[in-house]
Amino acid sequence: MQTHYVFLDYENAHMGNIGLIRKGVDKIKFKVFLASHHTSIPLSLVRVLQPLGEDAEYIQLDNGRHNAIDFNIAFQLGELAIQHPDAQFSILSNDPGFNEIVSGLKAKGIDCARFFDMESLFKHLAVSTPAAKDESKVHKVVAIKDPRPR
Repeated sequence: MQTHYVFLDYENAHMGNIGLIRKGVDKIKFKVFLASHHTSIPLSLVRVLQPLGEDAEYIQLDNGRHNAIDFNIAFQLGELAIQHPDAQFSILSNDPGFNEIVSGLKAKGIDCARFFDMESLFKHLAVSTPAAKDESKVHKVVAIKDPRPR
């Protein structure tokens, strides 16, 4: 099963419907990046991530410098892409600065995308899963041509 890493730029993301996060059949790992001034996060987010256990990680950066979260996401994403080139990677952020990173990884054959909110991320996951692809074949009409001449 392909692992899917989600890098959450907490400082610059619209969370949207966090209820979509749940422990399921997909191997999904959340990495939540927090700035030094984020001393608390909403209980609703903790409640949906806690059941994921080790598959949810909070990374709080001590450095409050501009773009520190972005650089750390880029670094960890690059490291994991080298270690797990067949994995899927998503960045949840409103920061268009990640577009170049996504483009660069895609050019190298790494499955990576940036999303604005949970809804767009999980909509993409539903479409890209093998089960969804197989299911879409079931609903197609296929014409069978009779090879006998008439």
